[in-house]
Amino acid sequence: MSEQSLSQQILIHLGGVSNIVELENCMTRLRVVVRDASKVNRQALSKVKGVLKVIGSETEPQIILGPGVADTVAAELRSVDGLSYSELGPADAPVMTKKKATGILEFFSKVFAPLIPVFAGTGLLFGIMKLFTLVFNITGVQIFNPAAIADGGSAFMAALNVLASTFFAYLNIAVAVQSAKVMGGNPYLGLVAGGIVTNVGGLAGVPMGFLGLTFVNGRGGTLAAMAAGVLIAIVEKWIKKHCPDALKVHFPALGSVVIVGLITLFILQPVGGLITDWIASMLMWLFENAGPIGGMVISALFLPLVMTGLHHGLTPIHAALIQQYGYTTLYAFNSMAGAGQVGAALALYFKYRQNKNLQFAIKGGLPAGILGIGEPLIFGVTLPLGRPFITACVGAGFGGLVCGFFPGMGAVTINVSGILGTLVNTNPLAYILGYISAIAGGFILTWFIGANEANLATFTVED
Repeated sequence: MSEQSLSQQILIHLGGVSNIVELENCMTRLRVVVRDASKVNRQALSKVKGVLKVIGSETEPQIILGPGVADTVAAELRSVDGLSYSELGPADAPVMTKKKATGILEFFSKVFAPLIPVFAGTGLLFGIMKLFTLVFNITGVQIFNPAAIADGGSAFMAALNVLASTFFAYLNIAVAVQSAKVMGGNPYLGLVAGGIVTNVGGLAGVPMGFLGLTFVNGRGGTLAAMAAGVLIAIVEKWIKKHCPDALKVHFPALGSVVIVGLITLFILQPVGGLITDWIASMLMWLFENAGPIGGMVISALFLPLVMTGLHHGLTPIHAALIQQYGYTTLYAFNSMAGAGQVGAALALYFKYRQNKNLQFAIKGGLPAGILGIGEPLIFGVTLPLGRPFITACVGAGFGGLVCGFFPGMGAVTINVSGILGTLVNTNPLAYILGYISAIAGGFILTWFIGANEANLATFTVED
């Protein structure tokens, strides 16, 4: 089935073009908000070939499609004649004001979703540079010399470093821009807010005058930038609503920059810095003191977070750890979850070779799983079978247990996991040992525990 016909069937079962209010996608999911939940045929939708699972609430279904497919289907739907939708929600009802527990997580998702491919691409470039450095250490080929140019390093490697590091240097600005946009504000005012967090200019090192604090470039990181982006959008909209028409060209921007700029310098940055320091210190204490047991628990619990979408709430924490330490240990432990599931899927593949539907589902989801994208195997294989989902989680715990023996290991970026996570880890050997252990744990447990025969008998893949 082509993605175009897939998108057409999805649209039909969602109730048609007139029933779509909001439309967006992440790497593996199509998220929609519908006007009338009674027009959505969730049962028929879940049976469409190419749809792995339908989750979410009645009015806000999430359709699991898998990597690449979700983006293509969303693009097809956006081009449908007569389809009127919003990607961000009404300007007067931003995500953050939703009276439900998932509001903050949805906000995180909308802020970081457009940034995740950039995290992945530039982070992977760091991994490629590590391979080039290894080649230089073995062969001495000058073009791969990673030293500074003044110390004899190559201009080629210096150029790659510029390409790989620029996004991380301006990450606070990107987060603030997207935060303001999600809140229905002017994204260029978000740029100003993020810029203030990134660089306080001539104030750097100057005492604030209270609590012994000083102005510091980048203090508070992405948390402060996100808060500043949200606040500047709120203030801008409030000023626009209350100021005379004759002043609406200049005054909203002027007032927003002055008010939010001062709040950012004197409140958001120091408070965000304290929160960031506390989170980072707590996690690092856990990794250094709880060690293997802490790593085992963290890795084993990650698949349920992915299943429910709660893993989006960890993205700001990863970003804060990267900014503070240069890597996120948390992401490395989370990556073990995908390995445990790969092991479980392999065990199912060889144990139940006679089940052609199961074989087909595993073949479709396994490549993505090996590359660190878990939803196809979660919703297409292990979760429908019940016990294999649990054995995959426990298998992931074995990977976290191994990683816990190597303090200081972690990912220098996010969204590069699976086997590719080796390239972006501070300790590639520790990562690959953990990854292999998680696969082995998931495989062995699933092989001996297996799946419920009733669940296997009802396992189908629609033609």
